[in-house]
Amino acid sequence: MKALKITSYIIITLLFLYILSGFFLLPYIAKKEIIKNLDEILITKTKIEDIYFNPLTLNLEIKDFTLLDDKEQKVLGLKSLFIDFRALKSIEKKHIHIKDVVLEGIYLNIIEEKKGFFNLANLLKPTDTIKEETKTTETEKLIDFLVSKIVLKDANIDFTSFTDSKKYNLYLKDINYTIYDFGTFKNSLSSNNLEFKLNENTDIKISGGLKIDPFIAYGKINISNLKIKELLDFDKSLFNFELNPEANINLDLNYNIDTTDNFKLFLNSDIFEINNLQLKQNQKEIARLNKLDLKYFSFDLNNQELNFKDLYIKDLYANMILDKAGVNFANLLKVQKDEEEIKNSKENSNNDSKPWKINLDNINLNANYDFDDILNNSKLNIKDIKVKTSNINIINNKINIKGANLVTSITKYLDKKNKLNISSNKTDLKSDDIFINGSKIEVVNSALKKDKIIFEDEKLKMKIATNNIELKLSKLSIFDEISFDLSNIILNDLLLEDKNNNFSISSKSSKLKVNNFLLDKQNNISIDKSELYDTNVNFFDTNSSFDISTKNTNLKISNFNLKKDSIIFGQILLKEPKIDILNVASKLKIEAKNIDLDLRKLISKNSFFKIEKTNLNNPHISIVLAKTTQKNGEIKEKEEQEEINNRKKTRFNLGPININNMTLDFEDKNLAIPFKTTISKLKGEISEIKNKNKSSSELEINGIVDEYGVAKITGIVNPNNIKILTDINMKFNNISMKNFTPYTAKFVGRTIKDGKLELDLNYNISQSNLKAKNNIVIKKLVLGDKVEDPEAISLPLDLAITLLEDSSKTIDINLPVSGNVDDPQFSIAAIVWKAFINLITKAITAPFSLIGSLFNFSEDEINSVDFNLKESEITPVQKETLDKIAIILKSKKEFAISFSPSFDEKNEKEAIAKQRALNIEQYLLNDKSIDKKQVILEKDIKKSSPIIELNLKAIKQ
Repeated sequence: MKALKITSYIIITLLFLYILSGFFLLPYIAKKEIIKNLDEILITKTKIEDIYFNPLTLNLEIKDFTLLDDKEQKVLGLKSLFIDFRALKSIEKKHIHIKDVVLEGIYLNIIEEKKGFFNLANLLKPTDTIKEETKTTETEKLIDFLVSKIVLKDANIDFTSFTDSKKYNLYLKDINYTIYDFGTFKNSLSSNNLEFKLNENTDIKISGGLKIDPFIAYGKINISNLKIKELLDFDKSLFNFELNPEANINLDLNYNIDTTDNFKLFLNSDIFEINNLQLKQNQKEIARLNKLDLKYFSFDLNNQELNFKDLYIKDLYANMILDKAGVNFANLLKVQKDEEEIKNSKENSNNDSKPWKINLDNINLNANYDFDDILNNSKLNIKDIKVKTSNINIINNKINIKGANLVTSITKYLDKKNKLNISSNKTDLKSDDIFINGSKIEVVNSALKKDKIIFEDEKLKMKIATNNIELKLSKLSIFDEISFDLSNIILNDLLLEDKNNNFSISSKSSKLKVNNFLLDKQNNISIDKSELYDTNVNFFDTNSSFDISTKNTNLKISNFNLKKDSIIFGQILLKEPKIDILNVASKLKIEAKNIDLDLRKLISKNSFFKIEKTNLNNPHISIVLAKTTQKNGEIKEKEEQEEINNRKKTRFNLGPININNMTLDFEDKNLAIPFKTTISKLKGEISEIKNKNKSSSELEINGIVDEYGVAKITGIVNPNNIKILTDINMKFNNISMKNFTPYTAKFVGRTIKDGKLELDLNYNISQSNLKAKNNIVIKKLVLGDKVEDPEAISLPLDLAITLLEDSSKTIDINLPVSGNVDDPQFSIAAIVWKAFINLITKAITAPFSLIGSLFNFSEDEINSVDFNLKESEITPVQKETLDKIAIILKSKKEFAISFSPSFDEKNEKEAIAKQRALNIEQYLLNDKSIDKKQVILEKDIKKSSPIIELNLKAIKQ
């Protein structure tokens, strides 16, 4: 019993000593040793208010632990540390088990000095002892441990930086962190929750689960109202811009880290917002963002994949400035990598075997953009930019954009240096697919709509404007070469004004298609097919006063090639346009319709132009000469000046020109009675045309004039100068003379009722010397009424026609013309007209000469009846003349002979004159049986001679 009792006393004593030392001795020694050891190794001064230890429950508490620097400033502080150790469980499970760890009121003061040193990095005192390296051959397993609960309450961290001229402060306040079941057990999974405030405005919450071995962590991070400026101000030397204090970020981020097999990191966000962002540089606003809202974001490190869904960028404004320092956006960051870093980064990126995948779904952006080019004195302004894409997929340098749509309201570009102004209203650009692979770009199914475009170049005095553009591209490819297929382009209300050259082009509607456009490395252009269709164009040239308009133009071009200085068209087809040409000055009007023009292989190269072959089918051309007051001399002078101005310096070679089924209408309104005629079914061929000095071209053209006439033109000419060589034969048969009434009315004051015309005209010019034959045959010509015209020549045409007609009512006239075309006074039309007038005048003034030749009579034999003085009887002398007259009158019933009594007033009496005339009349009527209408005795009496002069007159049958 005594031994038992002694043993009990010893145990109680030991227990008492254990409790006593646990409560009092151990805290005292621990406090003293902790302070002593920390002061020996740290440059700071350590303070501990008290240490409490419960040997029974194994609870440890440290009160008011503080580290002070040499300025008595707190570096690290801890209001309370409480540890609840569970020894029994630790012994039972053979691991360290702590129930609770509570850290309350931690304060950490981090200071970065001007030289970039942190106060916490220099807490250890310098020492000369060199620690020996401990070598371990085997990795020892750590003792398992488990902490049931760790609580961090009311912690605060202050960060102060003096690296910049202005002190930078960052505060982490009200840090509260709780973690459950933290340890190394095989299936131990801890949960944790962290909350703190960053400075005054930002709330940060982190919650999730954690496993130590293998390391696994997952959870959620919530950041609310993070002020971006408060972070960027940490090192202003990195940034070349100023950020507004209101800019903030809101973020809900889920994270998952797993090291079971290899390191895996997966992040995804439920909320990611950037709000109220404003950037300034040199006191100028360069960017502004109302809101960036990303509904979903994921980052998968293991699969190297980034995903963005439902990205909304609201009210973005960018103000780009180019000056001597470069583009402002390129200089936002002051720090640049050196060449070695860039080289290493490129090598690392090239060695990355697995590419990153970036996928963006449903992107929406609205913005405004300004670009101020100070160097070139130009500005670009784009308002109300709206961008939408359904998907963007990026793998390394491969980018695929689907369902892209760009809309802008107003775009303005002003180049003050070059005096260029470009503006456009609403732009709508859509594209199904855009593929980018490095420098290669492919665009599939794009459509562009623009409401209005104005292009003004003050230097060139040129303006281009259109009210509406619609463009569709089925495929566009840009790499070393540029190629595209233009499904359709529509230009509405297009206007081009060139004030330098005094012309304008306008179009209500223009439609264009282009297939297989290619621009290669050498800047050569090729197009398989292009088509301009359903297009109306108006062209006005002030210099030449030409106003040209086309309607329903359909133009097709095949196999177009542009190489350096050469242009080649495989084929040009112009189908059925309606073309109106008006010379405003001369009122000349030309209308063309139903044109089917086929040009084969057109080549333009080095001042050389060639068309291999031309086919012109079914054209209907109308030419109208309107009334004009311009004098012929003025017209001719202007034409000659235009001919000088239009002389070609370029060599050309125009292959055969085939004309088939052409209709030509001609109308001249300058006449008192407008003249109009039609040449139809005109067909023929013009041989090769070259502008070489000694070249020649052959032509043969046939057609129908009006309803029943035919025309044929054949010959050979020098196309460069008709004065060198011209040999043209023009034949017109069965032409109705009625159509020439306007010209006969103008020049001779008579209409034409009936008659047929045949022309055989031959013009031969050699070395400027003209020899022309004008064979004119007029059949059964019947004149009509008189027409008053101030330019008409008064001629007795009835008599002239009667004299010129043969027994079959045919007039056959041969008018040869010769002369030198270099003579300024020379005019073919004037010479032919003069020859014709001379012929008529001769017929009228010397009718007996003309009619006598038909009967082999001389003019002297039939133009008068001779009497001796005081004789009036018809003797054989008078009979010879009157018998010949009788022959003519019987043959020419349309003629009458007229004469007046005549006598010699000095030697004869008047009565003998009347007797002579009466005897002539009786002889012709009674003895020769001449129709009474053909013998006309005039009442007037001539007093100069006994000879009675005879006159021929035409009579109506």
